[in-house]
Amino acid sequence: MLTKADVKNEDPQNRAYRKYTYHGISHHLGIDVHDLGPNFYQPIKAGMVFTIEPGIYIEEEQMGIRIENNFWITKNGNIDLMKNIPIEADDIERLMKKVSS
Repeated sequence: MLTKADVKNEDPQNRAYRKYTYHGISHHLGIDVHDLGPNFYQPIKAGMVFTIEPGIYIEEEQMGIRIENNFWITKNGNIDLMKNIPIEADDIERLMKKVSS
């Protein structure tokens, strides 16, 4: 658990939230899963694909979760490539029962 004191006294080079979210939340997606893509300072352009995958890991409780969405950037907006994939436990279980029948 983060306390107000943790946040107040955090090191700007090692932010307090990094205790539970110790990885990035996005990266380029291409032929390789973790394509390097252009550098982080290059503008995002149509045709690029990114993962958006926030995660939190609480070691004291031996739990963690990360949910990944993949977005294709187009000139007319962003397309969520994962929009039809269930993420709620009940929806996943219902789908798994349907597949195994």
